[in-house]
Amino acid sequence: MKYSIIILIFCLLPVFLIAQSTNEGQALFNNHKYAEAAKAYSILLKKRPNDGNAHFGYAQCQLKLGNKEEAIKSLQIAVNKKIIAAYPLLCDLYFDQYNFEDAVTTLQNYLATPKITAEESQKYTRLLEKAKIGAQMLQHVESITIVDSLQVNKHDFYTYYSIGKDIGTIFPSRQIKKNAPEGMMAYRSQRGDRVVFADSLKHKIGLYGSFQMLDSWSDPTPLSDQVNGSGTMINYPFVSSDGVTLYFSAQGSNSLGGYDLFVTRYNSKENNYFAPQNLGMPFNSPYNDYLMVVDEINSVGWFASDRYQPEGKVMIYKYIPNSEKQLIQTTDTTYLRNAAQLKTYKKGKLTKAQPKASVETVQAKRMPTGFQFRVNDTLTYSSLTQFKSEKARQYIQQADSLSQQLKTLQNELNTQRKAYSSTDSAEEKKKIQPEILRLEQEVNSMLNMPQKMSGMARQEELNALQPAKQP
Repeated sequence: MKYSIIILIFCLLPVFLIAQSTNEGQALFNNHKYAEAAKAYSILLKKRPNDGNAHFGYAQCQLKLGNKEEAIKSLQIAVNKKIIAAYPLLCDLYFDQYNFEDAVTTLQNYLATPKITAEESQKYTRLLEKAKIGAQMLQHVESITIVDSLQVNKHDFYTYYSIGKDIGTIFPSRQIKKNAPEGMMAYRSQRGDRVVFADSLKHKIGLYGSFQMLDSWSDPTPLSDQVNGSGTMINYPFVSSDGVTLYFSAQGSNSLGGYDLFVTRYNSKENNYFAPQNLGMPFNSPYNDYLMVVDEINSVGWFASDRYQPEGKVMIYKYIPNSEKQLIQTTDTTYLRNAAQLKTYKKGKLTKAQPKASVETVQAKRMPTGFQFRVNDTLTYSSLTQFKSEKARQYIQQADSLSQQLKTLQNELNTQRKAYSSTDSAEEKKKIQPEILRLEQEVNSMLNMPQKMSGMARQEELNALQPAKQP
């Protein structure tokens, strides 16, 4: 009997010591002594390298110490050991670190566990949908050149965009409507005759437009169901100098983070906008991304993000827009993730700033070299400054912008078709097919629009050239 008790004590001693070590680590953690707690768990893991609870405790310490990659390693082991509390931490970390495919798998496993609460199920079902968006975006990361970045206060970050009046003005919506929600922004065109602004008219936050008439402004009207239906929060509008391309930020089911950046184009045929498209990575992130402004004249753009920023701060990125979308082609997933997070990017410098020019000269610079527009059998223009009709000039600019957009869409479509034909994976084909169908639909809807706008420009110019009737 005596020997049995001694043997039992020796058998239970390791368990007692492990429990004591675990309690010690937890006590240190609860007292915010994270480094000491991590050391206690580390000593325990040397003895029991597969202990799920110890790995979970160690991962929590590493998270508090800011060592996310180290925390992921231990959380993976804890999850494999069915430590339910480790699942949400690992899901959040995978998502935060752009490990979206791993996030999808782990989230699906977590949602399938019987012990998950209804609240957690709802929360992580939403995260699963965003992880799927992130996984898709990560396959099409654009290569961009950053020329400058600046951390500023969030409440007035737009004032740090060094944009000229020749591309318009950004200002708070409250300058138009005093009771507009705080933080809503507006854009006024370079000519000052058009305003697009975010507001909560009719109890719905969206974008609204107003035009200057002879001695007053038109009543604000919703910009478009296509635009305002793209999320629950629509804000930060900017209209490109072509008058057709609209950038904005939105929170909704198609967003990876809070606010995502979107772009759409005006469809003059339908008197509406095309379905907005998410700008993807690296412009968007799991956080908030705001206010895309593109100065096509000087080939420079700006956007802001609060990714990895302290509370109340955003980072403004100044970059060189690509004339055509250039995707990063690599099998190095670490590099791709870093590029998507803007931890890695091409650094560049802007060309020497050109002297300020008149609106007509600036508009003329937008047209391609060798521009020729045949007005009639005897008259051909080689510059926008030759137009007598302002409306005709605008139509030609829109026709040129639509031609460039159509070319970009066709290039994207060709890229997607090549990707579809080069993969043998049914799952990959299933992911690519909807994008091909969307691009085909948008290309087909735009095919005749440049010619139509040119025809409208020709008619307006001919009307302007007709001699005034004598009384």
